[in-house]
Formats: sequence, structure tokens, C-alpha cells
Amino acid sequence: AESSPSIVTPLNKYIGYEAAAKIAKHSVAKSITVREATIELGYVDGEKLTMEQLDKALDVLSMTSPGL
Repeated sequence: AESSPSIVTPLNKYIGYEAAAKIAKHSVAKSITVREATIELGYVDGEKLTMEQLDKALDVLSMTSPGL
């Protein structure tokens, strides 16, 4: 699931649309997961985004649960 560029959508609330779009494009261009692209581009640094926030944003199960 993390290889799909559409999974970046929940990252918008943490880093904004432009950064999330950059991550999606990078993941496709490099054939890596969204998680790998986010880390590789330096967004997980504790200021922009923490690893905990990244885990929460990319939790596919919570995305499919009703009421969230």
C-alpha cells in the first residue's frame, strides 16, 4: 500500500499539499515507497514531521476505519 502515490494524501495535514506532491512524485520516479521517499527527502526530522506522525499518516487500516 505504501508504494501507491495516493497514500500521501494524509500527509497534507502535517506538511502541506506541495510537499506531499513532491514526495509522491519522488516515490514514483525512484520506484520507492512513500515512506522511503518521505525519509529520503528529509521530511522526517522532528520539526516538519516525526516518525510517529509518519506512521499515523500512513496507517492504511485507520484510513479505512469508519468514523475517522
